[in-house]
Amino acid sequence: MSQSTKPSRTAKQRSVRRCALVASVEVTELRTGALLSARISELGIGGCYVDALNPFPEGALVALRILRDQGVFETKAKVVYCDSRFGMGLAFIEITPDQRSVLENWLAEIVSQLSQVS
Repeated sequence: MSQSTKPSRTAKQRSVRRCALVASVEVTELRTGALLSARISELGIGGCYVDALNPFPEGALVALRILRDQGVFETKAKVVYCDSRFGMGLAFIEITPDQRSVLENWLAEIVSQLSQVS
């Protein structure tokens, strides 16, 4: 999916930079228990973008589980925007210190790989 087909959120509207990362994700809406298996395409210290044809509505609270070769990241999140054609932007909430460490390690690895390519 090209950058131009994603929702018109710009980097200026985010409080934290996101990095490109494709990984499997399980998103469970806390109110209904509905489970969505999808993938993420962007990840940052404060949130991620989930590619999904049937995203949860804006404002929904979810449990998030990102699966990657190097482990699993789990936290709760809130849907801050959605586009029914492409997916939803999530903001992380209630990140435990150990899960924050997993996330920070992943992001450091991504940035390191990008700097080696440049």
